Amino acid sequence: MASLGDGTRRVRDMAPTRAGGRGMLGALALLAGALCAAAAGARAEEAPAVTVIIDGSGSMWGNLEGQRGSKIGLAREAVLRGLGRIAPQTRVGLASFGHRRGDCVDVELLRAPEPVDLPRVQELMERLNPRGRGPLTLALREAAKPLAALPGRRSVILIHDEADNCQQNVCAAADELRRASVTVHVVGLALRPDDATRMACVPQATGGRLYNVHNAEQLGAAVEEALRLAGAPAAAQAPAAAAPRPPRSGVDAAPARKAAAPVPPADAPPGIYAHAVLAAKGDVLEAPISWTVHAEGSSDAALAIVRAPFLELPLAPGRYVVEAREGPVRASQTVEVAAKGPTVVALALEAGMLRVRALNQKTGAPFGDAVVTIGTAGQGGEARKDAPPGPPVAAFKGSEGEALLPAGQYVVRVEQGLARTERAVVVPAGSRGRIDVPLNAARLQLSAVGRELVESGEVLTFSIAEDDPDAPRGRREVARAAGRQTEFVLPPGTYYVIARLGIIEARDSLAVGAGDVVRRTLSVAAGHLALSTRPIGQAPAEPVSYRIERIDVSPPEAIATSRPAPVLLLPAGRYRVEGRLGAMNARTLREVEVKVGQTQQVALEHQAAVLRLRLVGAGGPVLSDLAWEIRDEAGATVWTTGSPEPSAILQAGRYQVRADTRDKRYARDIDLRAGETRQLELTTD
Repeated sequence: MASLGDGTRRVRDMAPTRAGGRGMLGALALLAGALCAAAAGARAEEAPAVTVIIDGSGSMWGNLEGQRGSKIGLAREAVLRGLGRIAPQTRVGLASFGHRRGDCVDVELLRAPEPVDLPRVQELMERLNPRGRGPLTLALREAAKPLAALPGRRSVILIHDEADNCQQNVCAAADELRRASVTVHVVGLALRPDDATRMACVPQATGGRLYNVHNAEQLGAAVEEALRLAGAPAAAQAPAAAAPRPPRSGVDAAPARKAAAPVPPADAPPGIYAHAVLAAKGDVLEAPISWTVHAEGSSDAALAIVRAPFLELPLAPGRYVVEAREGPVRASQTVEVAAKGPTVVALALEAGMLRVRALNQKTGAPFGDAVVTIGTAGQGGEARKDAPPGPPVAAFKGSEGEALLPAGQYVVRVEQGLARTERAVVVPAGSRGRIDVPLNAARLQLSAVGRELVESGEVLTFSIAEDDPDAPRGRREVARAAGRQTEFVLPPGTYYVIARLGIIEARDSLAVGAGDVVRRTLSVAAGHLALSTRPIGQAPAEPVSYRIERIDVSPPEAIATSRPAPVLLLPAGRYRVEGRLGAMNARTLREVEVKVGQTQQVALEHQAAVLRLRLVGAGGPVLSDLAWEIRDEAGATVWTTGSPEPSAILQAGRYQVRADTRDKRYARDIDLRAGETRQLELTTD
């Protein structure tokens, strides 16, 4: 469709020479009017919306130092003056907190965002009666709710004198508002330094500004500025940083278009209008940075904390310190604000921009999940290829990123998985440079198959090892990951892969070259070993344990279990099974072979007997004050107890039983046969 301007030209070209053409002219005029009305309607639908939150907690009845009138009164006046100068299409809402019940849920939305109605807003503000606590964080969340469904720029302006005192995380709420595309401007009334620090995350996260005012004049200017920013159409946002052209390989200067700082009108309100340049007479920095302004000599009382490309801050005449910060870069300047007109500041950062790309050395493709860190390269001299990296000053994850760095020498490190490379670089003040860092790496994609993956309750792990003559067994593990599918990024070389599921293993060795993508699937196969133990005679249930040792590998591998009838998932191979019955010396050995996909049933039968003991005195009573000791044929003690009538399961064989009382030792030799239950009674006669 042609533009309205083109249509207007055509109407002029076709202007009739006879009166009969007036109907066509009228129709076209109506059409043009309709199009203008439609455009105006579209603009109205996208009118900016802002909700003003006024602190209604009890402390708002206090005064700003040296000022007449309460803080709540000064806030009302500042809002009314600011609304009188706001763009007429702006929709304005009003909210407060702590003004009714005074508890931590006392938040009220007094007016939904609607076209400005000054008498109505004034009436609502006059009703505010500060009295209670300050659920500031809840107020931010509630004020943002009616903005969510509205198009166009959406903002919240918070006017308060203390941080949240209801144990809520205001920074978490700020992150929620950022995700909802709601900008928050914070106007603090003589905030304490720690409160200003706690609140700084709100404008920083949402793209707003923080003003810390100390008198009525500063309050009025801050509210007016915040309302002006909130009422600006979305298109009036500060321009984004120019996208860089595709970089060439190696280190290169990256000239970009010269950015221009906004020029304030000559009749702009007195204040600081600042922009940052990389170096004196250098490029203007268009990316957002953190600005802080405080009166000279009052560094602990910030007047504004703003994150934006450019700073526009109305201020009373006087001397101020402007500081700009971004990552490791910091610069400050003392400024004299004139009584009339704007004070323009070009703050030189003495820094440079460095763009880094992480590329595959063989293919030139970007490494999308590379980790890039930039560290200092020490003091003095020129950057060297082998310069050791110093403390990191910037980092990002991805194939490409840009960092603002103080002028100096740096080491750029690119890592992905186990692959790593470093490059030394010099960043001059005022420069915009690029460096492509090639990474010599390969991808190893591993997976595992086998029904045992489903049956086993174990977690599958992949282990990667490489040759190392100094390591035990000549190999060193370099990486490990869990899951049925995983990927490793490795330097070119030969590696040994082990997939483990409990004690089940699948092994492989492979070589990977630069730029290769190697896929390998390992089969995790196993069999089942079902163990049980047959009871001995009428013996009560005794604890059972098993030790299973694989004997066809070196060194042998073993597992143990105390379950009475375990079903074990094991890799195919030969095993020695040792079963123990009871707590004494009853044990048996069996060798079995486990085959893939089969279940081997093994019921262990112990060559053991049950032995019960007691010592009877003259006349038949059982003596209790004694100690028992049972020794095997070799003279080794296998059992001691102080119980008067003990019972135990022992390996079949010959034993000596001793009973020691205070006065005498009683002893007897005994032969135990497998499967029997033997009652041995000693007498004192």
